[in-house]
Amino acid sequence: MRLITSFTGSRGVRYPAPDVARGFMLLLIALANVPSWVDVDLARSSTPPADTIDTVWLWVRTLFIDQRSFPLFAMLFGFGLATMINRRIASGTRAYLQSLPGVDAGCEPTPQEEAWAREQATVDARRLVRRRGWWMILFGFVHAMLFSGDIIGLYGLIAVVFAGWIARKHWKRAAILSAVIIVASIVITFVLGSLMGSPGATPAAAANQEAAGSTVTLLSYISHGIVVWAASTGTDLVTMAVPTVFLGVRLADTDLIAHPERHRRLLAVIGVGGLGIGALGGIGTAVAATGGPQVIWTVPLHEMTGLVSACGWLALLALYAGGPREGGDLTGLRRLASNVGRRSMTAYLTQSFLFATVFLALPALTGIELHLGEARTAGIAVAVWLVTVLLCTVLERGGHAGPFETLLRTAVARSERKRPHPTPPSPTASAIAAPADTHPETVPAG
Repeated sequence: MRLITSFTGSRGVRYPAPDVARGFMLLLIALANVPSWVDVDLARSSTPPADTIDTVWLWVRTLFIDQRSFPLFAMLFGFGLATMINRRIASGTRAYLQSLPGVDAGCEPTPQEEAWAREQATVDARRLVRRRGWWMILFGFVHAMLFSGDIIGLYGLIAVVFAGWIARKHWKRAAILSAVIIVASIVITFVLGSLMGSPGATPAAAANQEAAGSTVTLLSYISHGIVVWAASTGTDLVTMAVPTVFLGVRLADTDLIAHPERHRRLLAVIGVGGLGIGALGGIGTAVAATGGPQVIWTVPLHEMTGLVSACGWLALLALYAGGPREGGDLTGLRRLASNVGRRSMTAYLTQSFLFATVFLALPALTGIELHLGEARTAGIAVAVWLVTVLLCTVLERGGHAGPFETLLRTAVARSERKRPHPTPPSPTASAIAAPADTHPETVPAG
């Protein structure tokens, strides 16, 4: 009997639902990102699409993908982050308990020693997450030279800032901050929507469209991408990304995603209801996207219902993936999606390389400008995703992890700063170790 193992260690069971969901999520990400590489969004603000197929696809994308795929990405990131922390704390606690004097003689640890061991493991987990977050920010910085819409850096920043809250499960603080951000996001989006008046071009689309001009140099393209990325990453720290990550973190403390087979009815209701509410919330934006008038209040409504729709996507994808399987790996489409999901960073970055090749490099080399409608552009996005599926399948058959995942893990491991070995409490101690907020090693590592 063999169970799918976890990326956090060979002892754990890897639940297929998050991996399968990540694999399909990257298809949604490709469909959401591809307009940033072409000029279809620029044309949308002035004239509706002339092709019926383009109009239909715009409706589908607006109702089910735009502002829905990125919250799904954030929830899965939060889930994976919390899973890594939980397992790191569990394994670290065992290791610290094994290091206690008298263990070899069969002495049982005292409650004070158990609390001390868990405290030290929590500190280690927090340091690991922050160090990993710093490296993700660097990865995002490099990726922004190619694609200013990078989100790796944003999630790295969230990990750095909120590592302590996540490791120590400060849910009340997270809930209060999330409520404040949601209210602020509604107000800000409402104000911006009133100023925009229409969907227009996204910042990434405008940047890439400008870079495609003949007078723009490679250096100006890179510098502009970095500036846009830095500005958006900093401001996005106070957007819906943070509450959505916290939601994913909370899901890791339940078995909704780990064992979806136990909650089929609930997940089905969330899935259908979430996508339905998201679709209703996107109608106003879809009308504007296809040439109709833009109503101000539809902009924040579209964004807020995006989180509900993302919950629906996650519920349905978890149901489709099912629980952990005994006796073998996943099969069919689930296996292909899982291959991509376990190499999500590699697949995500590969998408940018492929989009840049198709929409920037080839036109520059051939002198042929691409004039594509919405539907054809979506077809290219699907083709790009299929290439990443093929790449990840080849890596899986060769027994290789994603190269960027390997690079990140290696960088995180080699940049670790060893802290002094903590002194365990004396057998007669009456208090547990000091909390991490007063621990000398509170400065983020890495």
